[in-house]
Amino acid sequence: MKFRILVWLSMALPCLLSAQMVPKTKQQLTDSMMLGKAGSDSRRIDTVLVEGARPLEQQLLDRVRIRPGSNPVLLNGNTFAVLNAIPSIAVDELGNLSLQGKTGVLITINGKQTYLTGTSLISFLKSIPASSLESIDLMTIPPAKWSAEGAGGVIDIRIKKDVLKGLKGNVFLGASKGRLWKYNNGLSLQYGMKRWTLNSSFSVSRSSNYFDVYRKRELAYSENVHYVIGQLNKETNSTHELNGRLGMNYRIDKQSSVELSWNYLRNNYEEIGVYQNDFSADGTLKQSTASTSNLRNPLHRNSINLHYDFAGENKNKALQFDFDYLRYSSIRKQDLKTRTVPFFSDQQEQQQFLRSNNPFSVDLFGIRGDFQRKLSGSFSMEAGFQANRSQRQSYGHYQKGEKEYVLADDDSLENTFKQTEYLEAIYTDFQLKLAQWEIKLGVRAEYAQFQTKIDYTDRNANGRKQMFNLFPTLFGIYRIDKDQAVQVAYGRRISRPNYQDLNPSIFFFDPSTSYQGNAQLSAQLSDNMDLKYVHGQKWNIGLSLINHRNYISMVHQLSEQNYTQTYQNIAGVKSAAISMNMGKAIVKNLMLYGFGQIQYIHYKNIPTELNDLLINRGICSFQGNFMMQLNLPYQMTVNWTNSYRTNVLYAQTVIKPLYEMHLAVNKQFSNALSLALTARDLFHSRVLKREILGQGFNIYSKTVVDSRIIGLNFNYTFGLYKKQKIKQTSIEGEVSRL
Repeated sequence: MKFRILVWLSMALPCLLSAQMVPKTKQQLTDSMMLGKAGSDSRRIDTVLVEGARPLEQQLLDRVRIRPGSNPVLLNGNTFAVLNAIPSIAVDELGNLSLQGKTGVLITINGKQTYLTGTSLISFLKSIPASSLESIDLMTIPPAKWSAEGAGGVIDIRIKKDVLKGLKGNVFLGASKGRLWKYNNGLSLQYGMKRWTLNSSFSVSRSSNYFDVYRKRELAYSENVHYVIGQLNKETNSTHELNGRLGMNYRIDKQSSVELSWNYLRNNYEEIGVYQNDFSADGTLKQSTASTSNLRNPLHRNSINLHYDFAGENKNKALQFDFDYLRYSSIRKQDLKTRTVPFFSDQQEQQQFLRSNNPFSVDLFGIRGDFQRKLSGSFSMEAGFQANRSQRQSYGHYQKGEKEYVLADDDSLENTFKQTEYLEAIYTDFQLKLAQWEIKLGVRAEYAQFQTKIDYTDRNANGRKQMFNLFPTLFGIYRIDKDQAVQVAYGRRISRPNYQDLNPSIFFFDPSTSYQGNAQLSAQLSDNMDLKYVHGQKWNIGLSLINHRNYISMVHQLSEQNYTQTYQNIAGVKSAAISMNMGKAIVKNLMLYGFGQIQYIHYKNIPTELNDLLINRGICSFQGNFMMQLNLPYQMTVNWTNSYRTNVLYAQTVIKPLYEMHLAVNKQFSNALSLALTARDLFHSRVLKREILGQGFNIYSKTVVDSRIIGLNFNYTFGLYKKQKIKQTSIEGEVSRL
């Protein structure tokens, strides 16, 4: 009933607002770029373009491009807030992200992988001010020059690269309050001379959250014994983060330049958890455990990039080279204290202490080259290569004991993990324009070698595994007339297991609840196909089909009192979805942007020697998001965002329906100064309810987080500068894995 009231309220408010405004007698919408005006880019089909304004969303041949500059509210905040405001993207404070309902999405900055996940990724996105964004590219099927990683596609965040003379600076300050305080403050500076451009940025932030979790496990232990385990978990965490960047660009001549940049990240994560477990058999309480956990996980990331860019006369050809080095390290430390209280027995109360220390590091070296050439007015090509070497290693050290000051090593949990990977790839793309058709064909060849050692022993008999794959891509547009077009796209993708999936170190939430990686995982292959009908600037509708093989998924295992989360390959996962995007000016100052999707997904796996998961189930789900942009007098803009989805299925887990409402008001005092007030999850309706069905067990859980947040953001740009004209290219860079 609560969801029904909220949904009707979200539908009624835009109607009430529009009823108070006088509609235009003649609404003038600019013709779509597919009309082929002189000097226009015929690859672009602008989906929403109101006279005198830039479109929020543009449909290109192989991607959708978001222009945050078309919405003043989006510019007065951070990149995380911008992603949350895009109707086809779903992202939360835990770093869970999907694009048009597809999970397994990579986020890149100017074509380069962030190498961050979860809360660390979210903190990093919050450190990038929205005012520095040029565009955001959404690619459910990326072209061949991108790495084939990421089954759900790629979200590429493009940062402005202004070539200036003089000094330009930007200050952003932000604070928000739910149950806990959060802040995000930063400064960026750019100084340009005739040939040199120096830029830097610095930010500090603190994010905090709480998790109140109630979980009930039901287990048929034997024919006559039925176990029920009730859990009540309360966690509070905080993250202090420091981000820094220094860059130097030298323009060799009018056509070429070289840039050196350094990025630094320090993230200190701390978590305090209290866990209460009650164990019952056939309705009788047997025992209870109370655990307290103190978790610290500091991480550091240093990366260096050397970039060379050449743009020929009239941009008929372009050449780019990138050299990268990245060092990433973290140390996860945990102290877990558990007290066990038996009921109706002569056993004494027991205490147990567990101390774990899990250091992890990554070293990555990479080189990449890209070349593009326009051979004639209707034909162009791109080609390139990529070579990476990465090494990941970790160590799991555990100590146990009945007294905190007398702990002994637990050899049964000790482990070492080391993986070295070599990846070489070449690609080529061809683009051809023929009358009403525009076609882009590409193929990428990737050869990967990797060696995995667990406890100093090779995982395979020969100690090295080799993989060679071809990844074809196809994009096409057929223009029916000036207002209508049909698009088709196909691409093959791969998702190789990353460190978190493979790492055998066990992380304990409490003595009976743990998480562990699976070193036996295989790579996941996915075939993606999209078919879309575009109607001018107002709306488009699309069909998406995906076939996954060896799908990598988190699974849940329950035996006796022990509950474990791990990863396994699911033999086949198929999904089909119909989606619709809409952008329409209701009246002069009111715009509506919407996204809706109906999806069916089916998981199927038959147990094998290495995989005991039995699953054969599917579900049909719906999700809808829409954003209203209202321009008011005195340079004020209001953004009102709503999202709703029905049950969704992730292998064994069904997540119950969810509704959220967000509101933001922006005041533009001048071109340089703005202030925004934001309110997220107004009704605190983001309550995650899960139902997990396994072989012989059921798990029900409810999670409440600090999602209702009121925030204030301040943005100020200063300096005395002017822009220089320089030839630059926009070839995307590497997308790779941790």
